[in-house]
Amino acid sequence: MPTLIQLPEGSVCWPASALSSAALDVVHSRTQIRRPRGNARGVGGTTRWERSYADSSAWVEWDWVEIGEGTIVQADPLNVRSNVLLLDERGRPLLSSRRRATLATLVYLLPWQGPVLDTLRHATPPQRGRTPDERLAA
Repeated sequence: MPTLIQLPEGSVCWPASALSSAALDVVHSRTQIRRPRGNARGVGGTTRWERSYADSSAWVEWDWVEIGEGTIVQADPLNVRSNVLLLDERGRPLLSSRRRATLATLVYLLPWQGPVLDTLRHATPPQRGRTPDERLAA
């Protein structure tokens, strides 16, 4: 039995056949970074890309992780969140599984690693707390 697609308020419709041309107009909106606590490894975050219309905006976002210095990948390629309802050639919504695969293809077409790495490089690392001895020396 197909699963229902839950879309955020303000969702927009795209024909799935227009995916490759839509990728040309989707631009980087923001990237958030999550740094692990303590000495844990694995910087990650979320990136969002948007395509603006006159009265609304279509967006896709996904989680990413850094697997090595300057190397980032999607955390889960089939977990792309979006307010886009993809339509088949008859104007009907795609099934959830096909929608996930189609959105994963869109992410593949986007040059997303560069803007995410730029954000990561320009982010200031979190300040570690001073030890009591360091506070006394200051």
